[in-house]
Amino acid sequence: MLWPPRPTITVRDVLTACTTWLDTQDWGQTLQARLPELIAEEDAYRKAGEAGELLALLLSEADSQKEDMDKEHFHDTYKTALVDRAPGRRLYDALKAAAVHNMCPLCGYQPVSQIDHHAPKATFPLLALTPLNLVPVCGPCNQGKSNTLAAELAKEAFHPYFDDLGEERWLFAEVHPTERGVAAVYFVCPPPHWPEVKAQRLEHHFTSHKLKDRYSDATASRLANRLRRDAKLLASSGPEQLRAQLEDEAESAEEANPNSLDTALLYGLAASSWYLNGGMLES
Repeated sequence: MLWPPRPTITVRDVLTACTTWLDTQDWGQTLQARLPELIAEEDAYRKAGEAGELLALLLSEADSQKEDMDKEHFHDTYKTALVDRAPGRRLYDALKAAAVHNMCPLCGYQPVSQIDHHAPKATFPLLALTPLNLVPVCGPCNQGKSNTLAAELAKEAFHPYFDDLGEERWLFAEVHPTERGVAAVYFVCPPPHWPEVKAQRLEHHFTSHKLKDRYSDATASRLANRLRRDAKLLASSGPEQLRAQLEDEAESAEEANPNSLDTALLYGLAASSWYLNGGMLES
């Protein structure tokens, strides 16, 4: 997974882009008058995120925000003025375009197709228009994400703009024979020096987004594209040359993204004696 850069677009930019539409609404000026409050919320959100205290901030504000008198107006502004109409749509598209290689930061392998509210807008209307709360994601990750806020740190969702997952490998795969041929089983193994809560959050992320099954499903096409090539190399040069080729590809993939599906798969293939000694021929 590769995190997108933190957006430079601000809530002031968003509200300004929505001004023309807001001016057509009876309540538009009321919402625009709340800009100082939205800026203060944005600043508090940023500081809490940088300090690793975002969940605490959100839990402290959840009850008051979800009862906000302008809740539905914030939702309408997001849906109509930001998502559906220019110039708001240009900002929405810019947030989506920030995803690295157009890939979802939460799973790392499916294209970005929408924007997720890290803090659910149903509970946090004052953050509905805040770019720091808007993360580019794929449909499955957005649909699979809970709309309820975690009550404990171990289950806090990772925030791509604030959490640092480092450059060490923590995503791995083991390759096994199955009735249908080759299969890869994915799992996470947090670095031993990580704090316990961070490791628990990684496990929760992997489980809650169903990445074990999703990665395994995505592997089928990747294996289909390489089985014949690997079998030819095995026949011509032997298992050690095949291992060397897989390790070389794995190292290249790791350099680009140490925790991509491809990095884990290639290292898994290189470590599988069954595969290196002709397992792919059983497919």
